[in-house]
Amino acid sequence: MDSNTTKVFSFIKNIIISPLDVLSPKHCFVCEKSITADTNVDFVCDECYYNFPLAPAPDIIMNRLAENFPPDDFAISNAIALFKVAQNSDYMKIIHSIKYYGFRRVGFQLGCELGKLIKNQLDESYDYIVPVPIHSARFRERGFNQAEILAKGIAQILNVNVHNKLIKRVRYTTTQTLLSGEERKTNVMNVFSGYNKNTKLNNEQILVVDDVLTTGSTINECAKTLLNIGARRVDIASLAVAG
Repeated sequence: MDSNTTKVFSFIKNIIISPLDVLSPKHCFVCEKSITADTNVDFVCDECYYNFPLAPAPDIIMNRLAENFPPDDFAISNAIALFKVAQNSDYMKIIHSIKYYGFRRVGFQLGCELGKLIKNQLDESYDYIVPVPIHSARFRERGFNQAEILAKGIAQILNVNVHNKLIKRVRYTTTQTLLSGEERKTNVMNVFSGYNKNTKLNNEQILVVDDVLTTGSTINECAKTLLNIGARRVDIASLAVAG
């Protein structure tokens, strides 16, 4: 697909998707029931919202992640997620709505909820919030980065700037969904670099954001790259953790 065709496709896709935000009645992404009143999160009924399967505490998430890496290859200092979700769970529909269909308002609102959790549970301050980068080709296909949508919601709560030009994805990779733990590590090895040769940090503390945390292979590579360019510490936040 050439660049002009891609731009036209993205434009048409945004036209088709955007009006869904104002259709009435809305339907809940999770249970598919009609929504007839204001809710905490758009397209999620309050019943499903209050029944979110909550993620484990940060120390439990960290212990699970650490099991996937040798100690000298684990670059993450802390980890937090808003809820846990199985691959076949109806709650995955929320993630898919953000990741594949660009429901920005839903992603922003859930980012705000994640920001509140971070503020309440992590006694840390951050210099920058960094969304996990997607490859430029995938950005052209979708027209957005779902991690950046979430990051903006977190940023509003924590009052920290989102910085999407510290690191970049330098290699287009296949989806991680069907790969084993070891295959995931290989698939994302050296996939990130500093945004350019002059990109340097000066002992800053960074919060990296992604949509789903499974083995942590991708986000750990992000953390390693940030440490290599001068970050002092890298924590991670995810909308959901697989469980």
